[in-house]
Amino acid sequence: MTALIRLAAEDGIATLTFDRPEALNALNEAMAIELNAKLARLAHHDEIRAIVLTGAGNAFMAGGDLQTMRTALDAKPLVRDRSIGKLVRLAQTVAETVTSSRKPVIASVNGAVAGFGLSLVAACDLAITAKSATFTSAYGRIGTSPDGGATYTLPRALGTKQAAQWMYLDERHSADEALRAGFVNWVVPDDDLIAQTRALLKRMGALSPDAFAQTKNLIQHAPEHSFVEHLYAEQRSFLHCAAGDDFREGIDAFFDRRAPVFGSGAR
Repeated sequence: MTALIRLAAEDGIATLTFDRPEALNALNEAMAIELNAKLARLAHHDEIRAIVLTGAGNAFMAGGDLQTMRTALDAKPLVRDRSIGKLVRLAQTVAETVTSSRKPVIASVNGAVAGFGLSLVAACDLAITAKSATFTSAYGRIGTSPDGGATYTLPRALGTKQAAQWMYLDERHSADEALRAGFVNWVVPDDDLIAQTRALLKRMGALSPDAFAQTKNLIQHAPEHSFVEHLYAEQRSFLHCAAGDDFREGIDAFFDRRAPVFGSGAR
């Protein structure tokens, strides 16, 4: 069986490439199952420090597979709901796995992004994109509301009004527009995307894994707390990190005037 998600690992970095270029990497059931399985496996792989998501061909991901949905529409209501519901649940699990990962998940956007692809980029910790990439919600165009957490993550990234515009009107946005809106972090020339992604990952790989995971958790849960509650959450995380070997390594490296070498995490 041909893999729909190509996995390559090098120097502690795992790259997952969506490999349905003939379908613009649209997410079907088999692809979603494979993506979930590989993300879960990488989450528990001690030698992997960061994960990259990218696409083959001219698209990053053009949303869910509409052919699957069209076939389901011709079935009886129970079969239709089961088929479409399974694909949506699998997509939701992908988004949840990405947002809950203790390892950095980076979107390296090589081309068109639409539908669930937009949700997936929003779920990633950071996004670097080729200048030719485009971004669109596309949900309204097929008469459905978003999935993959888009109605949660986009308002946080763009602000409520701008997120509503993106999702209501299905406008196509350039990479530069996505950068100005705060949806992506960097825009690079198409030919430089792979090299710039590697450079970014080298920087990310130098971080303390435990400090990253604690910081990500604080950022994600901040809206649930009052300011004072969040101060206590920060204090707990700081003390957790201070009990680990990485904190001692960071302090020693500072006074030794050298770069720290992290990786052992908390005791």
